[in-house]
Amino acid sequence: MAFLFYSNNTTGLVYIITTNYCQIGWLVIDYIWITMSPSTKVFFKTCISFSLLFFYSNSWAQPDPIGAFNKHIVENWGGDYTRIGPYHVKGSPYFLGQSFLGVAEYRGGKKDSRSKILYNLYNQKAGIEVNKELFETDSLLEKFELFLPETLGNKSLHFKNGMYYGLPKTDGYFNVLAEGDKVSFLKQYKTRLIADPTNTLSRDDKVFEQYFEYYVYNNASKVLHKIKLRQKDILKELADDPMAKNYIVKNDIDVSKEGDAIQLINKYNNSFK
Repeated sequence: MAFLFYSNNTTGLVYIITTNYCQIGWLVIDYIWITMSPSTKVFFKTCISFSLLFFYSNSWAQPDPIGAFNKHIVENWGGDYTRIGPYHVKGSPYFLGQSFLGVAEYRGGKKDSRSKILYNLYNQKAGIEVNKELFETDSLLEKFELFLPETLGNKSLHFKNGMYYGLPKTDGYFNVLAEGDKVSFLKQYKTRLIADPTNTLSRDDKVFEQYFEYYVYNNASKVLHKIKLRQKDILKELADDPMAKNYIVKNDIDVSKEGDAIQLINKYNNSFK
């Protein structure tokens, strides 16, 4: 992350240019200077510059594990290739390419909280890691929790089998983002095979690209819908509740952001109390 400061001599406006790898963000501060005294302008510019530096340093520090992992696979992969049909596939079918400490809960209530868990996104199977391989037991893995390290956000992810949301048990797992009496807000991680950007002339070389999709499950109708993080989609799943619309406006909610969508759905499940 780099920060470059530029001050316009005419208006005194401060421009901050931020660079992060190949991404460039621009932030232009517009303010009315006419009513300010020279000393106020100096104080204002100093405060704003340092406030924005702090804001960008913290907000951009939030990791994007999926994006970073995909970038690593394309640019720096040094591991083995997986044979899938006629293709040589670069990367890993496992969630973020590795196992994580976690808690596995099997049918019948049996729990394993001492093992690492592998989650294969390609075939939507999960289980404990044994000799660096996914070990499946005779009992169905109904739920599991993964503990991500600090480098990947330092958080836990809770997953439930698709059978909880009206799907056959073969349809994989959903990361539960919000859950209540009315609806469940879910995220499903997946992987697909794409052409290797570093070897576009080869038809046989592919890359595992990990991605995710969002879903809302209605507990009353027992219907699961795939959605986009946009206001129209989410309000439809919330029965176009006027209280939801009002909450979005009053609290400046941006449902294109996962955190804001979680906040809205949690409030909806609690009747906005």
